[in-house]
Amino acid sequence: MTEPKDTNEQQAVRLGTVAAVGFEDFPPGEWLACFRQLGCRVVQAYRNPKAGVTVEQIKDAIAQGQMPCDSLHGIFGEQYDPSAPKEEARRFAVDTFKAEGELALALGGSLVVVHCSTIRHEGVSTQERTRRLAQLEKSIAELGRFGHGMGVRYAFENLPAYHPIGSDVAELAAILDKLQAPSTGICFDTGHANMVSSAAEELSQVGKQMIYLHFSDNSSRSDDHDMPTCGTLDCHTVARQVHQIGYSGTMMLEVFLPIDRLKELIDEGCGERLAKIVGIANGREGP
Repeated sequence: MTEPKDTNEQQAVRLGTVAAVGFEDFPPGEWLACFRQLGCRVVQAYRNPKAGVTVEQIKDAIAQGQMPCDSLHGIFGEQYDPSAPKEEARRFAVDTFKAEGELALALGGSLVVVHCSTIRHEGVSTQERTRRLAQLEKSIAELGRFGHGMGVRYAFENLPAYHPIGSDVAELAAILDKLQAPSTGICFDTGHANMVSSAAEELSQVGKQMIYLHFSDNSSRSDDHDMPTCGTLDCHTVARQVHQIGYSGTMMLEVFLPIDRLKELIDEGCGERLAKIVGIANGREGP
């Protein structure tokens, strides 16, 4: 099968993929070649923090994929929480994300995706949640100032409900709207939104705050990172909403599937299905 031609205009929505580095299951060359065949044209770098990956190793993986890097998925976890109630912990997270911004620029990208909070399956008290919201606002403002000076944007991602902050898209959009921090916005994750309610409905609450888009599918019960059109996500309605918002960036396939499954999807015509979705997101509703 030949690779689809890149007919997207410079400012049009285009497909991208995650470039996973430091994971044995995803050898960059062959894995990213499959995504090229599916129509992807850019990558978002994402490295395994436990693998001790170097900048040169990330660059080498991106080079093997033969697609430029437009962004970095920032490191996340308990110690990288921009809403941490303790100021010392929040400060550490902000300093880490400043370094992530510098890494993104070194890789050729200009955007960092940030998780708004860590995981709390047991939930948090109303008092702690109020504190976390205030801490997140401080972090957004600080990273916005830093990003504006460096030429890098910070996209705060909507999250599943087991995060104390971030699953309420309207709340996150309202915070960003209130702060008007430069170089900040929302990374809208369709998979996470699909676990909270309807991804299209959640997307309608983002407005002009969306500056990046993670595009994946799932069963609506877990964060499966499946290929769009293979789960319960209403992909065409999401694409129409993307067009209505006026978004003109990357639809990044945050999909983690083995190479054999990717090849099956290519043979099954998944590239054509994805091309139709991208066309709808660009206002080209075909038959």
